[in-house]
Amino acid sequence: MSKSLRASTVRLTLAGAMVLLGVGGVAAGVATASASPRVTAPPPVDHQLCYTASGPNFKIPPGVRLIDQFSPNGFVPAIVNPAVVHCNPVQKILPTGQVFKITNPNAHLACFNIRPPSAQPTPTVQVTNQFGTGTLIPSQPNLLCVPSWKSLTGPPGKTPRTPPRLNHFTCYPVKLAPGTPPYSPPPVMLKDEFATKGAVNATVNPVPVELCLPTEKILASGKIFPIINPAMHLLCFPVTKTPIVPKVWDENQFGTSVVHIRATNWLCVPSTKKVIG
Repeated sequence: MSKSLRASTVRLTLAGAMVLLGVGGVAAGVATASASPRVTAPPPVDHQLCYTASGPNFKIPPGVRLIDQFSPNGFVPAIVNPAVVHCNPVQKILPTGQVFKITNPNAHLACFNIRPPSAQPTPTVQVTNQFGTGTLIPSQPNLLCVPSWKSLTGPPGKTPRTPPRLNHFTCYPVKLAPGTPPYSPPPVMLKDEFATKGAVNATVNPVPVELCLPTEKILASGKIFPIINPAMHLLCFPVTKTPIVPKVWDENQFGTSVVHIRATNWLCVPSTKKVIG
C-alpha cells in the first residue's frame, strides 16, 4: 500500500474514531470528566448550475490519483484538457416560495473529461434529494470536477488556488434502473452570477444524467486534497436554457484559463446515496 493511501486510511480511521467519541460520549478504556469532543458539521454543498464550456489553457499534472466511495483504492486516470463544463453555485426557488440559498458563492467547479486506466467499480445506488429517490446504474467515470475561483473580468489571482469548503467530485454517467420511475422536479427559478436581471424560470428534466461523488485527490508529489463533505453528492439533471456570459476566467490547482461558456447544461442537486447492489 502506498504512503498516500496509508495516510488516507489513517485519516479516515481517526475521523471515524472522533465521530464515535462525539456521538457515544465514552469509549472503552477512556475515562473523562469533561464534555465529549465537539463534532463540527461539514459545510453544506450548494446547488450547481453547469454549462458546456471550453477552457483550453489549464496544465494537467501527471499521476493524479482519485479516491471515491466507488473506488476506495483509487485510480489514476488520463485527465483531458480543456475543461468542458463550468458550474456556478446557484440559488433555487420552488413554487412554494422555499429558497435554497447559496452558502459558498466563491466556490465554482471546472470539470475535465477523464479516462480511467481500467474498469472501475460501479455499484447500483439509491440516490435521494429534494426531487425524490431513484435507483441508478452508473457507468464508468467520465469527469473530474475541480473547485475553482471564477472571475468575469480577468484572472482571479487568488491564493491559495483552491476555494475553501468544496469537494472535488468524480462524476459517473447514470441511467435509471429498470422499473424505476423518474424523479419529480417541480418548475424552479434559478439565479446565479450569469442571471443579472434576477431569477429565471427553468424546467428540470426528471431523468438524471450524472452522479458526482466527493473525491480525495492526491498529486504525484504526495499532496492531498481531502474530501470536505463525504455525505453530499451531486446528482445532475438536464435543465432548460438560462442566461449565459461569453466567457469567464477559472483558477484552480491546474492553473488559470479563460473559459468560453457555450450553453446551459445541468442543474446538479445536493444528494445522498446508498449502495444497494
